[in-house]
Amino acid sequence: MKRRVTIKDIAAAAGVSLGTVHLALSDKPGVGVVTRERIRQIAKEMDYHPNTVAASLKRKTQHLAVCFPEVAGDNRYYYPQLWNGFRAYKESIQDFNISIREFAYPENGDGRTIDLLSKQKKVLGELEKLLENGELDGLVIHGNRCPFSAEKLHSYVDKGLALGLLDTDMPESGRLFCVSADYDIIGRTMAEIVMNRIPYCGSILLCAGVQDYPSHKRIEDGFDAYMRENHFDNLIYREYSNLICEANYQKILEQVKKPDLAAACCVSSRTSVMLARALRESGKAGRIVAIGSDIFEENKTALQEGVFQNLIQKNPFAQAYMATRLLVDYLLKDVRAEESFVVGSQIVFRSNLPLFEKNSVRFLE
Repeated sequence: MKRRVTIKDIAAAAGVSLGTVHLALSDKPGVGVVTRERIRQIAKEMDYHPNTVAASLKRKTQHLAVCFPEVAGDNRYYYPQLWNGFRAYKESIQDFNISIREFAYPENGDGRTIDLLSKQKKVLGELEKLLENGELDGLVIHGNRCPFSAEKLHSYVDKGLALGLLDTDMPESGRLFCVSADYDIIGRTMAEIVMNRIPYCGSILLCAGVQDYPSHKRIEDGFDAYMRENHFDNLIYREYSNLICEANYQKILEQVKKPDLAAACCVSSRTSVMLARALRESGKAGRIVAIGSDIFEENKTALQEGVFQNLIQKNPFAQAYMATRLLVDYLLKDVRAEESFVVGSQIVFRSNLPLFEKNSVRFLE
């Protein structure tokens, strides 16, 4: 095997001391511009890569936390991939001098019981204690319906916390970055798929989720923008809900039964579950164009059976993987990411579904 190039090799090739090489490669003062550039060029030619693991072991332990909604109940459709993405990256840095704690909390609302609200208070209370005491160097947290206000998060940032967000940005929190899907593009993609497959006179049902959720609203806005910019005047029925319950299901079923309906699509995993059920019950499965949101077992079955013709994968696995990676890069390598990091989404067909059967870093960037 090829021997790893070290800073000793670079120092020997450049005819300078180890300290000078360290200063040049770390972009620290004390080295002239010409010497710095010469050392960097030599390092590049010798294919030098810093030993990040060794460097991290020399530092004090970095303490990180991730805080995402739990995967119980109806959260099982979307959030497991989020946790899987984080844990995949966590496994890749197990040799680093870094400690990461997980905080999985029940979400507010959605008919939560007293027991679940008590659990939420307990989980978030433990995290808040660490933050208040300054015991964490970094935090990755889900921005949509974030359990902490932007003002509260900013107070921790002011104390030295490195903060990374995913899904929904909160610039006023003082975060370093936010990793998300491009929800506007997702909405436009849904609209284009639909309009390539239905008559100009066909009506469309858009299960638009909750307007207070930035991701849902941006998908709806992207859908509307595509229709407007391309001068499509199709009638669009809208159903605003995200809680799986019989009342919301009946509203979707009523829309699906309309005789003029030519297509239906969803902005969220939960509405996809209700739409697939409505299509089956109404007898319209496979008879109208239908697009679901996100990959999970029920949606995969609906795609395989032709209930949905496509799924739009927002790639929560990659969102969590990259958010954790970017925060670790900042803490260990002093590498600052762009404030907005967009993860690509995918159109899933029955034919390419096997590509998505397992989480894969192929879809990260």
